[in-house]
Amino acid sequence: MSFKELRSPRVFVPNKSFHDFTGAMKFGDLVFLTTGRVPSRFNANDIARQCEEKMKDAKAGDYLLISGPTSINSIASAILSYRFGRVNFLIYDSNTDAYFSRSIVLEHAVELESE
Repeated sequence: MSFKELRSPRVFVPNKSFHDFTGAMKFGDLVFLTTGRVPSRFNANDIARQCEEKMKDAKAGDYLLISGPTSINSIASAILSYRFGRVNFLIYDSNTDAYFSRSIVLEHAVELESE
């Protein structure tokens, strides 16, 4: 394994807005997929191209922070699940003012459906 492969996990944030994402930084380096108002939020192809570019170096251990426009969350989830067969979500719990992670391994989810 080369040094280049030994990097901190990344936390893909669908949209950089007024929210304070500092708490998510304990899971990895923040990467904002979009910033501010997204004029093409209903144009899935534009969003997919933008997300794909920002996520081109994603690894299986990276996270997707659930926030912002659902279209961006959905497309980013699809990209990660297609590449790695899993998605590691970060979810904010307002009761504890902290983030927690949940992973979905799609191979296992499909197996459960067929049982």
